[in-house]
Amino acid sequence: MQITKYISVAVAVSYAGLIFYLSSLQSPPNPVTPELLIKLHKMLVEMGIEFIAYPFYIFYRHPDKLAHMLLYMGFGFTLNPAIRSTINKHPEALTIVFGTLYGASDEFHQSFVPHRSSTVSDLFADFVGLLISQIVIIGMVKVIKLKNRRKVVQ
Repeated sequence: MQITKYISVAVAVSYAGLIFYLSSLQSPPNPVTPELLIKLHKMLVEMGIEFIAYPFYIFYRHPDKLAHMLLYMGFGFTLNPAIRSTINKHPEALTIVFGTLYGASDEFHQSFVPHRSSTVSDLFADFVGLLISQIVIIGMVKVIKLKNRRKVVQ
């Protein structure tokens, strides 16, 4: 069990290092292509579910926000087990707090990189990514607990 703690912490620190590296680049790669977002937005509008299509339009206009959100969603998935194995109190809340603080320090770091900027909207996208990851984790934990209860009843 002790080795799992070290592995989860190493994975979270490595992921934080990846974020730092990407923030150090003057023009980081953006894995999200606007064409894909345009097609997805158009498909959802044609299906008559514009309310779901709206975020894709925002991400089409600002693809870097989607990249921030996805990157920090991944960070939330790696940071949570590290916090759970070391602190073990309120891991979801602490993941959001520590992850957002890291995002703020990352934005500060970016302010020193040529051709990069530090914005509150990037930090908000980081926060949203962390929040989504923790909502998914909480949901998964509840499903597993429910599944285990059903096994005991049978």
